[in-house]
Amino acid sequence: MTDSFHLERVGVEEPADENRVSGYGLLELFQCEVEYRFTTEDICLEEAEWYIQNVLNRLPDDTVNDICNRVYEWKTEKMSSDTADYPAGLAEVEGRGILAFMAVGEVELYRNPANSDDQILGAILGGSTDWDTENGMEIVMLGHQVLEVREYLGYGEFAIWTESDE
Repeated sequence: MTDSFHLERVGVEEPADENRVSGYGLLELFQCEVEYRFTTEDICLEEAEWYIQNVLNRLPDDTVNDICNRVYEWKTEKMSSDTADYPAGLAEVEGRGILAFMAVGEVELYRNPANSDDQILGAILGGSTDWDTENGMEIVMLGHQVLEVREYLGYGEFAIWTESDE
């Protein structure tokens, strides 16, 4: 039997908004500790920990492959459109090897803002890439499904759900 996942150093993110909390824990895909953020008005701590343990940290191979394929397309397009100096090996890397040229530092967790009964959580994994150091990166997910991999735009839950997702 596996141990339950627990966030460490959980606390209020901003004194002005006591419902906005964050905690730290492992993100398996990138093998690093990240800051997880969520609002307790929408998601309780136990639900956040369950989602991290059972969804984000147990992504199916198809999901990881989808992330890597989307990242590869973005990287290839970006590298072909400019003449910046890139790290050795970046141009040739394919498959899961591309994850070594990315870093994630924070994960925002969301519930559907139009339907609080929707039990499928969304997440935005935010960080950086070696091919687009200026803009940052976000991986937008609904449950374990990849919706988008792109430069950071900062739309929050509105990158996951639209008004028609009620």
